[in-house]
Amino acid sequence: MKRTGEVVLGVIGIILNALLSLIGGFFAWAATSDTTTEQMANDPTFSANPDDADAILGLMSTFGWAVVAAAILGFIFGIIAVVNISKNKSPKLAGWMFIVGAVLTGVVSVGFGFLPALLYLIAGIMSFVRKEPAEASF
Repeated sequence: MKRTGEVVLGVIGIILNALLSLIGGFFAWAATSDTTTEQMANDPTFSANPDDADAILGLMSTFGWAVVAAAILGFIFGIIAVVNISKNKSPKLAGWMFIVGAVLTGVVSVGFGFLPALLYLIAGIMSFVRKEPAEASF
């Protein structure tokens, strides 16, 4: 049985997780950048005190690293699932890997990784639902 749908959804989810890790890395880098701190200090529309600015940058850094961690976990679970689903090796294991990757990507990234998590969830459900066609016996 061909598992093209699951493989395609898994590969797209893997690519989106790689892009998500880059975005999370950018958030973490921007939070620690001197340029960001200077721009916040010199912005006349930013009326918060310096302690609030440090709290915002700390939160942004934490969020960035959480997104990176979620994307890496989703990437690893996606690779394992695609390897197991290709050529119909172990669809049950691949389904569990897709679903665990979906939950971890969606929850750890605080919803920022919604799209790869949704693709993994669909691929995981497809892995469980699709069965080999029964052979007709005459």
